[in-house]
Amino acid sequence: MATSKFNIVMIIVDALRPKDLSLYGYLKEVDKNIKRIASESIVFENNFTASNLSDPSRTSIFSGQYPFTHGLIHQYPNIRKKEVDKLRKLKFWLPIYLKNLGYSTIAATPLYMWLKKGFDYVKEEEKASGYKKFYKKIISNDKVLKILLKFPSILYRFGKKIFGGFYNTNYESSKKTIDFVIQKINGEKKPFFLFIHFEDTHYPYPGAKTPRKKGNTTIKDVIKKISLKSQREYVKKRFFDASATTLEQMREKLNNAIINVDKQIGRLYDFLNDKKLLENTIVIILADHGTNFGEHNIYFEHSGLYDEAIHVPLIMKIPGFKHKRIDSLTQSIDIAPTILDILEEKEKNIDGISLISLMRTGGNFRNRIITVDGTSEKAFTIRTKKRKLIISDSNGCSLCGAPHNKKFEEYDLEKDPGERNNIYNGRSQLEEFSKNINF
Repeated sequence: MATSKFNIVMIIVDALRPKDLSLYGYLKEVDKNIKRIASESIVFENNFTASNLSDPSRTSIFSGQYPFTHGLIHQYPNIRKKEVDKLRKLKFWLPIYLKNLGYSTIAATPLYMWLKKGFDYVKEEEKASGYKKFYKKIISNDKVLKILLKFPSILYRFGKKIFGGFYNTNYESSKKTIDFVIQKINGEKKPFFLFIHFEDTHYPYPGAKTPRKKGNTTIKDVIKKISLKSQREYVKKRFFDASATTLEQMREKLNNAIINVDKQIGRLYDFLNDKKLLENTIVIILADHGTNFGEHNIYFEHSGLYDEAIHVPLIMKIPGFKHKRIDSLTQSIDIAPTILDILEEKEKNIDGISLISLMRTGGNFRNRIITVDGTSEKAFTIRTKKRKLIISDSNGCSLCGAPHNKKFEEYDLEKDPGERNNIYNGRSQLEEFSKNINF
């Protein structure tokens, strides 16, 4: 069969970390369907996102470019005009490219602005009415939203009681999403590119029940370890929005969210198999970024450049390829050129590298990866398998205000995989690779 007729299903599970999946070593099996799919797929063990924030990360996935190449560094509501201006000059965008090849392009997830480009159909979020409509209008103003997010936790809680909280998300349950997907692609005559972005696993884990069993690590236990007032207030809001009072409750709520998403991924996979579509379909499962769950004293946010925020799963089910686990360094910007390679297409305006030769023959692939911190003004990491250098000129995270990284940090990942001991001594061999990184 001609490769140009392969369907493509790309599934992003928001903020999903490898360390939270038994596929990658987590002790609790919350991912039995993902593991089942992985047993028939290529599993990448050392894959990293290009950004720790959703907007620039998804832009990198669709463009195959680093954030400092395509221009988008920050997340709404902190996007600068110069970023959007540079973004308009993009020469490659995967959905547009596939549409021009004759694909039916479907986003089963609400998208906005530039992310909609190239999709024949984008599932819109449900329309609000009454005071919720008024509230949504308010938070759609980026200047107003910035103010609301800085409210003290006591005012934040008051606002939640009235409006349902200031957490700005287009959340729709994974079950509803897959209901829609099955209806949309059932009987589709053209080859399709289906894009799904599940929000269930992103804080505050909407749709997952908060466990009754509380655990021992209370909010007070957490915030007493935090010196900065703005971060303490931020963490209080995070607990409040998740309706949790202990760290253990949050952990179990995340587990429940992963189980919910895993069930729906399995449901879609079985549908494709039952309809005889799977043999002609590329299935890609990944995350846009990770998250911090208390590591490095960062709670329920994906800021900073430690591996918890940037190491992401990548599973690729490609017709003709057998199961394999690959431990070479890879990056999410490599997905677009891999798809083009399968379709026997080429594109020059891409930073990523096709993974096909790596999947066929193994061996070394990337010597290093680069990831940008979108919660800072200018911060990035250069990481090899053995070493990691973080360079940051940020005075504080745009989310909680805390300076999560120092100006220079370096880690020996063989001796210190948890990135606890900063060994930077004034110079690093990895600094030479930072010369061409221009924001």
